[in-house]
Amino acid sequence: MDKPDAVRAEAKAAQRRAVEARLRWCALALAAAGIAALFLHVFGWLRMPFFLAVCGVPSVLLLCALAAYARRIDADLFLNSLWVGILGGVVATVAYDGTRALVERSHIFGYDWTVPILMFGNWITGAPTSSALAKFAGWTYHYWNGVSFGVMYALAFGRIRWYWGIAFGMFLEACMLGLFPMFLRVSNKFDFILISMIGHVAYGAALGVVVEKYALPSERVALWATKD
Repeated sequence: MDKPDAVRAEAKAAQRRAVEARLRWCALALAAAGIAALFLHVFGWLRMPFFLAVCGVPSVLLLCALAAYARRIDADLFLNSLWVGILGGVVATVAYDGTRALVERSHIFGYDWTVPILMFGNWITGAPTSSALAKFAGWTYHYWNGVSFGVMYALAFGRIRWYWGIAFGMFLEACMLGLFPMFLRVSNKFDFILISMIGHVAYGAALGVVVEKYALPSERVALWATKD
């Protein structure tokens, strides 16, 4: 390849990296809509049902449109991160819930980890926490967030070693411990913290393993990798 061709090829590669980065930033913002609804509700700025209707559901549709656009322009790394993040988020959330359920069934600890999930369902629907409608809404919102966190992790970091997923899980744990006591009355704080921590370790480990295994190897997959 002569010098002009090499320059054009490098310019084209730089343009593609810039497009990938913009797609990632947009997708990251859209994926954060679910957890944003919780923060806005807890701080009393916007009620969760309103925000989810106006911003949450449209964010999912926009993310689908973004994926369709990325497929059209052959943004393979972005699409890979998106789908791997979704897969990792599902697997990690199942691991998160399964681990906490096993710990609870051991009867060593006395905290019901499903309480916040049912509370979210009550906030979204206005129905009692014992109703089927609140349970459906709460669990849907719970898995929506779990998958969204997986997408955010894959988009931001790409293929890195799996144990960084545990660090990500601990970051989520710290955020939860700061936010949940603002709306959730916890009588046994030790059990609450320990069960939550065990769950987030399982979540992070599962997410890290899936992303490391299935994400495309590239030094330029992360959000900030737009330049040489």
